[in-house]
Amino acid sequence: MGEEIAISLKNISKCYKRYARPVDKLKEILLRGQNHAQEFWALQDINLEIPKGETVGIIGQNGSGKSTLLQIIAGTLTPTTGEVWVNGRVSALLELGSGFNPEFTGRQNVFFNGQILGLSKEQIEAKFDDIAAFAEIGDFIEHPVKTYSSGMVVRLAFAVIANTEPSILIVDEALAVGDAKFQARCMKRIREMKEQGVTILFVSHDSSSVKMLCKTAVLMNHGRVLEIGKPKEVVNHYIALLSSQTNQEEIEEIDSIENYEDFVTDTQDDSLSNHRHGNKLAVLKDVKILSLAQQEITKVETGKFFNIEIILVAKGKLSDVIVGISIRNLMGLVMYGTNTKLLNVKLPELSNGEQLKVSFQVPCHLNKGVYTVTVGVHSEEGISYDWIDEMVVFEVDNNIYCDGVLDLKSTVSFSTRAISAQV
Repeated sequence: MGEEIAISLKNISKCYKRYARPVDKLKEILLRGQNHAQEFWALQDINLEIPKGETVGIIGQNGSGKSTLLQIIAGTLTPTTGEVWVNGRVSALLELGSGFNPEFTGRQNVFFNGQILGLSKEQIEAKFDDIAAFAEIGDFIEHPVKTYSSGMVVRLAFAVIANTEPSILIVDEALAVGDAKFQARCMKRIREMKEQGVTILFVSHDSSSVKMLCKTAVLMNHGRVLEIGKPKEVVNHYIALLSSQTNQEEIEEIDSIENYEDFVTDTQDDSLSNHRHGNKLAVLKDVKILSLAQQEITKVETGKFFNIEIILVAKGKLSDVIVGISIRNLMGLVMYGTNTKLLNVKLPELSNGEQLKVSFQVPCHLNKGVYTVTVGVHSEEGISYDWIDEMVVFEVDNNIYCDGVLDLKSTVSFSTRAISAQV
């Protein structure tokens, strides 16, 4: 097998046996040659090759075999038939809490999982502080995992994966239980791993993520691969498939990001951001999303205005402060960016210790989804005073369904005309 291939699957099938009664399984064991089981083929004749460094999305309805396929690649399931070849260290986030011992503390599970992934105790100790900081579960890391919420479990699980430098990353839909802030941090880390050449294989119901993050998409249905190709074409096939089997309400859920818990906009720490730079002549202290009534919010409705309020403190005498914002989706694509200079707003001179509040009033034309706000403060010459990537997270809700990342609020008109019959 060539070194340029990360994963190779040849004629993979997985069969489970179903028994109508428990005694039927016992009869089959005791009475050789008798079959009392009904066979269920979760996977049938899967052939797939994934080159190193490629990001592949797997989509399909529940029960299509996506999770079974990932478990076989990760090595937690054995195929009934076929050959699996994996080239590189695999880190997998599959079923919620899989690989964690509920009786062990978070710290003990970090070391246990790290060793399973091939790291030495010394390597895990060197990475432990980064793992704990990424997970953001505080003192719970010293408590048994059985006391964790589902969100805390997935935080710790992804934190281990994100800091153990895998060559192959496998992610199932477990990230859906995380809150929006953690979801944004996870997607940012996945993008970074992609840029570092990590092979990524993940399952997602968010078709926009598949189209923007992946080079290739795989559509599965009833245990078989229906299509492998460009994400846009495969996603369109998926939507067409759903259209023939589901009602409109289910279709509307395809392009949404589901099951978010609490949305956090606390910006007193930099836990969301892996990138902060600047000479700190001005320091960003707080960023909030506010309604026009100046109430702090975490959800914005398409078609409404909202404010991005920024508070900074000068650490010296400054006469040329420019403040800018950048709104991005979870894939890192800039939806909108501007600054006070572009908007012809001259900010006042600041003295050492003086606080400045700047508020951007923004009309929301974004479609339903989760977005981040990056904030920067710099001089007229472009010298960065302070810059924090993806400092806050907010959700957009759109009651009117539309496709894409923007809602342009189009309208429709029509006319009719009678045409006389020709004799």
